[in-house]
Amino acid sequence: MDSTMRRVVVVGGSAAGWTAAARLARARPGTVAVTVLQTPRAAPDLMETGQVTAVPPEFQPMVLDPLGVTEDHWTRACGASFRTAVRYVNWRSDGAYGSGARALADGTADHFYRPYAAVPECENGPLSHYWRYLRSGGRTLEPSDYACFHEPPLMDARKSPRWLDGRTAFPYGWHVDTGRFGAFLRDLAVRRLGVRVLHDSVRSVERDGNGMLTVLHTEKGRRIEGDFFVDCTGREGLLLSKVLGEPFVGAEGRLLCDGAATVTVPHDDRARGIEPFATATAVPEGWSWKLPLPGLFGAGLLYSRARTGPYEAEGRLCALYGLDPERAEVRHVRHRFGRSRRAWVKNCVALGAAAGQVEPLAGDALTEVMEAVDLLIREFPSPDAPEAPAARFNRAARERYERAADAVQLHYAAAGRTDAGFWRAQRALPPSAALARHLDAHRRGSAPGPGAEAHHALLSALIAAAPDADAAPGPGPAALRAAEERLTRVKRRQNILLETLPTAHAYLERLHERAAA
Repeated sequence: MDSTMRRVVVVGGSAAGWTAAARLARARPGTVAVTVLQTPRAAPDLMETGQVTAVPPEFQPMVLDPLGVTEDHWTRACGASFRTAVRYVNWRSDGAYGSGARALADGTADHFYRPYAAVPECENGPLSHYWRYLRSGGRTLEPSDYACFHEPPLMDARKSPRWLDGRTAFPYGWHVDTGRFGAFLRDLAVRRLGVRVLHDSVRSVERDGNGMLTVLHTEKGRRIEGDFFVDCTGREGLLLSKVLGEPFVGAEGRLLCDGAATVTVPHDDRARGIEPFATATAVPEGWSWKLPLPGLFGAGLLYSRARTGPYEAEGRLCALYGLDPERAEVRHVRHRFGRSRRAWVKNCVALGAAAGQVEPLAGDALTEVMEAVDLLIREFPSPDAPEAPAARFNRAARERYERAADAVQLHYAAAGRTDAGFWRAQRALPPSAALARHLDAHRRGSAPGPGAEAHHALLSALIAAAPDADAAPGPGPAALRAAEERLTRVKRRQNILLETLPTAHAYLERLHERAAA
């Protein structure tokens, strides 16, 4: 980062905005002044569904550890719960819809888990690849997630990912109260890193003769000068789209959903425990999410507005969680999935939904923000060449978006849903060339290449069938024996963790009671 590029202005006080401000301020303390213009927001991004935000595991080591902020401190302050995995319900079968998992033909329940933990390795490849051949040969009956990962039976038992003494059993993220999380990040950036915050709205923007942004004029009469600007205004894209006029590339040819209904639901943790995972449930109109916090959960339904009206979506959402539509405070949000053609234009970079957004099935949006901020720090421009790194940054942003869009479309392409018009229409949309290669490789039984392990694990969970007749040669006998031994070790570890870990409710109750005291 060139120390003469001294004034960075972040517009938008979302989780993305405050994460960017904190990372940028810490990257060059004392030489770069960071100002956050916290503007009013018309609606939350899908990163922030109602009252709950999903925070990925890497947030602690990448953002908070360097500032000396302990996990217990910030999770108490933000009313956090655990997010160890995502549980998928009713994605593999047709039938009646509800929040509970249906029975599949083999008698197992139509649900599976996708943990944060990496797919275990075996013989220089993912264990899920060998599991598929063991399953087709009758040498294991367990589903891929229960066979290959430690977490699924622990999630069924609603176990904490940490022992009571604070030791960690397996990777996990968090669900946090959106308002408290934003306030915590703001206070952290302001008090520890010297970030300046202004609560105001942009009225107009000055640009120089080269089109560079120079000054923001606000509704309260402020004049905010900057050398570099970061647009974190969500779908509005206040600077990148509205001021700089960067075109938007929509995802309509790949993804149909564009509307969401969200609601916050009270929950009796003492009577029913607390789920240390998120849930994604397939419904006729699209899919529903559930994000638990202590004493409540945030829920939502993502759907296509061309096929489903808001009242129909609201009714489905309320039916899923036993709510009275007349009393429930359901919020409706329109979404536009896709990306800005470029994320870096002139002396402005867009992050989060201002740069691009797909359905949350792709993963945690804050992960994408942190990756983009890290690249921005490495590629930060000098005043005499403010666009020099833009091409590299934009290429990386485009590749991140394409990977995310592929991840979302993979869920639909491999799902077993065919009994509703939405699902048939979504599956009919053509995949990208990269996604088509993943699907073909899985059909033929090929081992996944580097970087494709997560896609392979998802396909193994959604499609348990044996490879096609024209499949590539499978693993040899020695490799399959090694895989069986690895599965045995996984099962042994599961049993130990089931016996020794506390429930998520017990751990969180103790954590938050200390905060109250």
